Amino acid sequence: MVINMSIEDNQLEHAKVGSWFLGPRAENFAVLDDLFKQVLDGQRQARQNLYSADPTFITKEMKDLSSYKESIDILGERVKDLSNELATHSVPFWSPRYNGHMNMDTSMASIIGYMSAMMYNPNNVATEASPLTTTYEKEVGDQLCRMLGYARPQATDKLPASWGHITCDGSVANLEAIWATRNLKFYPFSLKWAIQEGELKFLDTIEPAFKVETSEGHKKRFRDLSTWELLNLKPSTVLEIPTRLNDEYSISPSFLQDALREYLVQSKGQKVLEERYGIKPGKFLIGTTKHYSWPKGGAITGIGSDTFVDIQVDEDARMSVKDFKRQLENCLKDKIPVFGAVAIIGSTEHGACDPIAEMVQARTEFQARGLSFAIHCDAAWGGYFASMLHEVPPGRGEAPFVPALTLQPYTVKQLESLRYSDSITIDPHKSGYVNYPAGGLCYRDERMRYLVTWTSPIVFHAGDEVGSMGVYGVEGSKPGASAVSTWLTHRTIGLNKRGLGRLLGEAVFTCTKLYCHWATMTKPEDNLIVVPLIRLPSEKQGKSGADVEHEKQRIRDKILGVSNKNLYKDKETWAFLAELGGDLMINAFACNFKVDGVPNQDVGEANYLNQRIFEKTSVTSMKDKIEDRPLFLTSSLFEHKAYGKCLETLKKRLQLDDGSGPCPGARGDMSFLVNVTMSPWPTDPDFLQNVVNDFRNIANDAMNRCVKRNRLTPDIHGFVMQGLDRIYLVHIPMFHMANHRWQLIVTADYPAEVQKQYRELREKNPDKFYTTANVAKATLDDLLKNGDTEYRMDEGIPDDKTKPLATFKLTNLRIIIKRSIAYAALDDVYPDRMPFYLYGTHAEAHLDHVLRTRPNAQISADCVKLDLQLTDDQLDKGVVAVLDDVFERSLQPLPLVDNKNVKLDAAGLGLTPGSTHKATVYSTYDDFKSGQGKPIATGTIKLERSPFADWDDINMDGAGP
Repeated sequence: MVINMSIEDNQLEHAKVGSWFLGPRAENFAVLDDLFKQVLDGQRQARQNLYSADPTFITKEMKDLSSYKESIDILGERVKDLSNELATHSVPFWSPRYNGHMNMDTSMASIIGYMSAMMYNPNNVATEASPLTTTYEKEVGDQLCRMLGYARPQATDKLPASWGHITCDGSVANLEAIWATRNLKFYPFSLKWAIQEGELKFLDTIEPAFKVETSEGHKKRFRDLSTWELLNLKPSTVLEIPTRLNDEYSISPSFLQDALREYLVQSKGQKVLEERYGIKPGKFLIGTTKHYSWPKGGAITGIGSDTFVDIQVDEDARMSVKDFKRQLENCLKDKIPVFGAVAIIGSTEHGACDPIAEMVQARTEFQARGLSFAIHCDAAWGGYFASMLHEVPPGRGEAPFVPALTLQPYTVKQLESLRYSDSITIDPHKSGYVNYPAGGLCYRDERMRYLVTWTSPIVFHAGDEVGSMGVYGVEGSKPGASAVSTWLTHRTIGLNKRGLGRLLGEAVFTCTKLYCHWATMTKPEDNLIVVPLIRLPSEKQGKSGADVEHEKQRIRDKILGVSNKNLYKDKETWAFLAELGGDLMINAFACNFKVDGVPNQDVGEANYLNQRIFEKTSVTSMKDKIEDRPLFLTSSLFEHKAYGKCLETLKKRLQLDDGSGPCPGARGDMSFLVNVTMSPWPTDPDFLQNVVNDFRNIANDAMNRCVKRNRLTPDIHGFVMQGLDRIYLVHIPMFHMANHRWQLIVTADYPAEVQKQYRELREKNPDKFYTTANVAKATLDDLLKNGDTEYRMDEGIPDDKTKPLATFKLTNLRIIIKRSIAYAALDDVYPDRMPFYLYGTHAEAHLDHVLRTRPNAQISADCVKLDLQLTDDQLDKGVVAVLDDVFERSLQPLPLVDNKNVKLDAAGLGLTPGSTHKATVYSTYDDFKSGQGKPIATGTIKLERSPFADWDDINMDGAGP
């Protein structure tokens, strides 16, 4: 890495960055205030100077009337209220303490540009409604194309010109890319159909015959191409067809458009063309880090979300080239069309860049074998980082500059390869520091936009094709203010190393220093475990734990423990810093904890910890107070199915069960935290450390709660009493407390006088439930030892002030059912029908809901009536009865009495007194779950009274009951 800027020059450059924003403390308020006044003065002058001979319509006499004054007063009050509400409840994106989503303070150029144009309310759907802002949108498109490496619009060589435009967001840009790519694939078939049956029949008789080049490089007559060859023409070959028909056969564009209209996929529909030419449903290949807008776009366009085939990711959350090629091989072998491949350049949750360079090379290899497809880059986040590659345009007399922190060589390689993709999504309202809404889409070949042209005579007029923007793409009306906002930001800051590249470089520096904090926060003796997704160099090299700890200490001493100036002067350490962190200024990281020095193995409890931290570093409702949040983060979920090896590696580093064992819960999804650092503000001297300390305090509080939840400490255990002749005790389980994470059913002998008292109470109050609990705190294992434990009997669930109905000791305690409900022991999905443990005798049989997935509810019913062929021995040992008419999976989450009362509505499940249910009985739950076990009985079960029902996650967010 080369450093060629002095400390003083760096200070000058940072001062320039400081001129681009209002600032976290409104430091540039006077500047923005003056600019606002200029905008308003310009608006006033425009209205007063144009048609100056026209009369005044809002007269002084009108203003003097009470109705006018009252209305103005109302507006003033509403604006005041609105300002106060916004100041109180808006997330402070401008603060360097905000590191949540892809938001930061927008540039003053963006704010002024948007406000200036907004007051004229231009609509870029048609040039006549936006002559100036349409021109600016075209210029913005040209600027983005040049920055991304596409050919200049006025290309003089054989390369086609590129083209770009503003969309409302990246989702709509991705939708348009899906639409254009799909249409590109079917365009040759529309042409073939028109030649076979339409106005282009004469093309079949003209000599020399119209020939095109197959993806394998062979020139063939168009009419002789097979379906597979038509499907796999190179994108450039397809886009050249209209131009070639005009050049070689003088077929005008307007005639060709009319001749093809009724045969296009947009007219006939995809299914019609597929059936006519025997085309198999096509696929898009995309990494699992994809934004949700991709399957959503598949649903909107009608190709279906399943069209998007997930490609596995590597341990750095980048698309696996090996798996990408494997999927291409499958498509080639099975003759499945590939519409396109999508590279994510800056994933939303990790900042990871897919290997676009290798994907382009793979396309070249497969084209030679007859499989071609378009490549789209979803660079909504990462596109603007290409500005870091560009020197200042010649003629300005400014020397090139290496930003505060350069991108890693891998990332630079991918950004340099953007130019080889067919289309690119890029969002100015993300890393362009521009106001919403401002997404963008660029085409390497401007002719691709004609595939998504949809004109209306109201907004499109002959001769306006060059200027109009609104006839292309998904949107109709679109704010010209967004184009102006982006245009003024580009013109003010510049899309080069001394402009936006400098700004992003400083943000990368800050984000990398935060990465260093996350990577080194945990020491071997700590109970809080913090691990970033991106591994340290020593971890990637597979070095020993001692080497990893040595590297962490180097970071603490050489990077976190020194000033920015000294860090910048230390060439060796500065180069080392550039190797750390992810691809593009996003840090994904997760936390775990130790209990008495032993790492937690329960993925569910680690998820709970990360969610608790997220709740304290975000605002999710009007009740949350902004000032109570010392920093802002966001969170997301690693799905095991999608992240595979990547997630397993992260779990190992967190000292969790990595999912390689037989335990199904260990393969569960995992919550993680995300910081997106877009702020360029200084990290010296102590600000960033203070923010990290605030995080540690929040994390430690959450960790202490988790330790309390997971420490096996003595406690009070409640049991629901079932039966009259023989009493069974059903443990009241709790998912959130380690000592209560057991579904336990026992039977025991009560003292005769207590049992008599209980029977009398039940006879007087048949609808009430009674409980037994240990008087002194104890572990569950201690209770099961059948010792001298003293118990109490109560009506319902007692509190500390409730006087017991009786106290006593139990004898002859025997376990019927004991099964863990810890996260790692649970199933991934709810059962389709509701299973119950069934036990007791034919005279008095009882039920308890089998808890195999969380969240869930305990449902216990006693003295049910059986019409089942079961032996006394089977009931005595306990079996599993599945209610065939209560469909648990479709009922989850189970209904509550009301939104304010966290109490299960058993009646909502049909479990009411007198209700009879069909049942299938299995020896064990595993026999039912596997589908392999044979039923041991079928029949009915009738409930005699309402079941005891308790929402087992009622205290899930607390440390204890």
